[in-house]
Amino acid sequence: MTVADIATQMLVEGKSSADLDAQRTLRFTVAGLALHGPYFFVGFSALDRQFGAPTSFKVVAQKTAAAQFILFPPYLAMLFGLMGTLEQHPNVAEKIRTKVPEAFMSGCIYWPVANSINFALIPTTFRVPYLAVSAGLWNCYLSWENAKDDSSAGSKKKTT
Repeated sequence: MTVADIATQMLVEGKSSADLDAQRTLRFTVAGLALHGPYFFVGFSALDRQFGAPTSFKVVAQKTAAAQFILFPPYLAMLFGLMGTLEQHPNVAEKIRTKVPEAFMSGCIYWPVANSINFALIPTTFRVPYLAVSAGLWNCYLSWENAKDDSSAGSKKKTT
């Protein structure tokens, strides 16, 4: 998540390396180490145990649906809750209520395609690198989503 945040700040937000928000990157590093990695390691291991090897379209569809609708929503709530807490956001519950639905809907487009490819086409030995690239792109989106209202919220506070 660290690399994704730095990439987002530089490539999407147009910041120079001197202008990077190091505290923001540190928060994403903590989220990656404490939440993202452990959560999805356990979650995808459970999916593998529950559904077995992706030997048919049915198993691929089941694993994809379970990942999207069982694993993903609690993760998003925990992620935005953790980020809000680390940011000392004045209303973490509100951050969760506003960020999770938008990220979930975006994930409903991105992750079923990525997971279907993963479960159906990627050999087991290459799943980790494939998911690392897919997750890196997704984490860029999450970094942007988490930060995109910070500047407008700050400017709203100054004008009221």
